[in-house]
Amino acid sequence: MTRYLFAALTWLLPLLPLRAQQLPAALAQSPDSLATPSVRPLPQRIWQRPTVRKLLPPALLLTAGALTTHKVALLETDEETREEIREHVGRPITNLDDQMRYLPGAVALGLGLSGVQGRHKPVDQLLLAALAFTLNDALTGNLKKLAHVQRPDGSDFHSFPSQHTSLAFASATFLHKEYGGRSRWYSVGGYSVAAATAGIRMAKDVHWLSDVLAGAGVGILSTEAAYWLYPRVTKPLRKVLGNRALVLPTYQQGAIGAMAVLQL
Repeated sequence: MTRYLFAALTWLLPLLPLRAQQLPAALAQSPDSLATPSVRPLPQRIWQRPTVRKLLPPALLLTAGALTTHKVALLETDEETREEIREHVGRPITNLDDQMRYLPGAVALGLGLSGVQGRHKPVDQLLLAALAFTLNDALTGNLKKLAHVQRPDGSDFHSFPSQHTSLAFASATFLHKEYGGRSRWYSVGGYSVAAATAGIRMAKDVHWLSDVLAGAGVGILSTEAAYWLYPRVTKPLRKVLGNRALVLPTYQQGAIGAMAVLQL
């Protein structure tokens, strides 16, 4: 059962738009027709709207995480998944998860700096990544304080949601949005690394299944929010500072600051 739960972390919902209904050519060209009836496109269903398609995956992951956590336990899978992992995988001794959470974002920034055209220019990519990671840190840190869930190994009460997983999925979503349009393999690779990060955190017995599900949702949501906010924040700032300088707010582990970028 565990492999199916892991697969949910990287599943992309196939929300494909419907094609508009068309009249048969014979009817449209018939000289005997008194009038050509107007054709209205089928109304767009709510789950086909771009905003809903962006927010639905993180919302589902957050909901699944919240319903699975010990404080709700509507879906009693935390303990069951932990036992299966301990029985079949064991507890690895590795720190790969500390580096893997940054890998997809680093790849995206590296591609931009090396001249591979993404959705934005390298400077904008850097600012978008900073904004996404700032939002991610703020959301995850405050949720940890509010939830106050104990880790499986009993080390502390900062288990929910998983910050490693959250950052990994924020990083993977950043790579997906910048380069997923060039090749789907960028997206597949990024989300695979993020899912592997979540798996290692569970195998190390520092997070429950609910923690990594919610963490994935927060991570995706953070980057989507950054891409929505960025043009709304930078447009008025560019009018004041010009195109050569830009300042964005930052939030890291409770500390509020600012990030300045000067384009030479």
